[in-house]
Amino acid sequence: MIALSLVAGCDTVSTTETQPPADTLLAITNPLFTIAPTDYSTLAERSINHLAAFDFSAWEATLADDVAYDFPDGDQNTRTKLLGKATVVNWWRNFRHQSGIESMTMSEFNHFPLKVTGQAKGGASTGIYVLSYFTNALVFRGKATGVRMNFVLHFNAEKKIDRYVTYYDRTPIIAAMGGRNLLAEVKLKK
Repeated sequence: MIALSLVAGCDTVSTTETQPPADTLLAITNPLFTIAPTDYSTLAERSINHLAAFDFSAWEATLADDVAYDFPDGDQNTRTKLLGKATVVNWWRNFRHQSGIESMTMSEFNHFPLKVTGQAKGGASTGIYVLSYFTNALVFRGKATGVRMNFVLHFNAEKKIDRYVTYYDRTPIIAAMGGRNLLAEVKLKK
């Protein structure tokens, strides 16, 4: 009993509450978005890994019929965009056969699920997004290359991905393909 009194009586921790600086509160609140449920991160990683494994049937099941896929070869107005599930999946099937790619292995994932509740700039839709960045170890005709990638995936109400926006340096991929730029070839056909 005496020991308990001594311990309780020796509390030197201040009980005065301190308020965080105002700029800290601004940093953790934003009227345009909130944190989304983490299960969207799981869905995003699963979808990206289906693509990496060339499991197109499983990947297709994660996509909405009206999915848009944006490549990192320009700005919002000039980048190559594929529209519709069949077009997106067929492009990737053809890429696998035309590029000489043997494998893709995604690792070191970091996901940030966000629910956009206000009108964001640049025409971004409201709803659930997952910002993912990861390493992609690619092998083209026996030649390995690594690329750090950033994908932004938007989910519809059915938890299907209706938008893939990709950001990465395509230079090592084009070099591994012997200088062939399949996106430029697509644009020439238009």
